[in-house]
Amino acid sequence: VEWSRRLGGVPILVAQDDADWLARTDPAVQTWKTDLQILPGITLTQPGGHFPGSTVAHWAAGAQGRGVLLSGDTIFANPDRTSVSFMRSYPNRIPLSGAVVQRIADHVSRFEFDRLYNNFRGVIPVDARAIVQRSAERHAAWTSGANDHLT
Repeated sequence: VEWSRRLGGVPILVAQDDADWLARTDPAVQTWKTDLQILPGITLTQPGGHFPGSTVAHWAAGAQGRGVLLSGDTIFANPDRTSVSFMRSYPNRIPLSGAVVQRIADHVSRFEFDRLYNNFRGVIPVDARAIVQRSAERHAAWTSGANDHLT
């Protein structure tokens, strides 16, 4: 809230599904649901997952017009830069279910993006949209037990 005031009263956007986590309210706080275009070509969207209101940002003009997904920790770029992970809790290593991961992947597949950045310096430099889909399918297969014979 203090930063909002120092910056001239800019809105504080909070996903409606996560508003109960706020310790206090303020007129600067604005809740939203589904998709929200915050600037031309930049859309916030809520695939859920990590939290019900987990949000990613799609930047249509990013990567020389091929699109960028700013995924926070909803979709986590792995160090190999060729796969991503989906977790309910990263510190506690609790994975999301395969069904939730497929929902997240389906949700972001509406957008064109070649590159993905997470909030811990992780990046998928090329083919990020396809990598998200392949990683979601892999995650769903492993969490369903389909690959148990390989362990």
